[in-house]
Amino acid sequence: MDKQQVLSELKQLAASGQISREEIMAAIAGQGAESDVVKHNLSLSEILYYIGGGIVFLGICVLAYQNWDNFSSVVRVLLTLGSGIAAFVVGGLLYRYENLKKISQAFFLIAGCLAPLGVNVAFKEAGMDISADSLQVLIYLILTGVFFGSLWFFRQTILLFFGIIFATGLFHFLVNMVVGQNLLSTDTGKIWEYRFLVEGFSWVLIGYYLKPTSFKALTGTLFGFGILTFLGSAMALGGWSPEQNAFWELIFPLLVFGVIFLSVYVKSKSFLVFGSLFLIGYILKLTAEYFSSGLGWPLALVLAGLAIMGVGYYAVKLNKKYFAAKV
Repeated sequence: MDKQQVLSELKQLAASGQISREEIMAAIAGQGAESDVVKHNLSLSEILYYIGGGIVFLGICVLAYQNWDNFSSVVRVLLTLGSGIAAFVVGGLLYRYENLKKISQAFFLIAGCLAPLGVNVAFKEAGMDISADSLQVLIYLILTGVFFGSLWFFRQTILLFFGIIFATGLFHFLVNMVVGQNLLSTDTGKIWEYRFLVEGFSWVLIGYYLKPTSFKALTGTLFGFGILTFLGSAMALGGWSPEQNAFWELIFPLLVFGVIFLSVYVKSKSFLVFGSLFLIGYILKLTAEYFSSGLGWPLALVLAGLAIMGVGYYAVKLNKKYFAAKV
C-alpha cells in the first residue's frame, strides 16, 4: 500500500468517526494502542463545552421552575421538549463540519438532559398519567431508540452515553411493570438488589465490548460504575445475620477474587480497586456477624487486620506490575 492509499484510508476512517486526530497523532508519536485504551483525557475545550452545555440546561430548568405556573401547556412543551429537539438539531448541523464536531457534543448533552423531561411534560400536558409504569416504558423505549438510532448518523460518544442511561431506565420500568407494585417491602428490596446486579453486570459487558472501538472513552466509566453496582448488590444480597443468605455469602468471595484477577485481563484499575475494597468490607462483615461477642471478637479482628494487610499488599503489587507504567 503506497502513501496515497494510506492517506486516503485515514481520511475515510476520520470521516466515519472510527479514528480521531488525537489517535493518529498518538500513533505517530509512538504511543501504543494499549495505553490509549487505558487512558483517555478530555481536552480543556471539550471540558468547557460540556460545562457550558450543563449550564445552559440548568438555566432552562431555572426558567421553567420560576415561571411554570404562568406558562401555558404549549409554552411548557416548547420550553422543555422543544428546546431539547432544537439542541439536537443544532448538534446535528454542527457535526457536519469537522472543526465544529466537538462543539456539537455540548448540544447533544443539552438534548440528552432535556429529552426525558420534555417527553414527560408533553405526555402530562396531553392528560396522560406519567406515573404509570407502562407509559414510562413507552417513553424510555422512544428515548432509547432515538439516541441509539442517532449513532448511525452522528458517531458521538455522548449519544451512546445517553442511550445506555435511557436503556437502563427502560429496564427498571420494565421490571416494575412485570413484577407490579403489590409486593412486600422485603420482596421489593430483593428485586432492587437483583436488578442492580443485572444492571452492573450489563455495564461491565458493554464497557468491555466498547474497549476496542471508537467509543472506548466510556469503558472506564462503565467499568467503574458497573463493578461498583455489581459487587454492592451482590454483597447486599448476602444479607445480615440472622437473616443472611448462605448462597450469596458463600459465592461473594469467589466473585470478588474473580474481579481482582480479571483486572489484569481487562487492564482496569476499577476492577482492582473496587474488588480489593469489597474484599476488605466482606472480611469486616464476617467478623461483625459471627465474632462480635465474647473473646473470639478481638482475635477475629486481629486476623481480619492481617488479612486486610495481605489484600493491600497484593493489590499494590498488582498495581505496580500491570498498571503503574500505563497510567
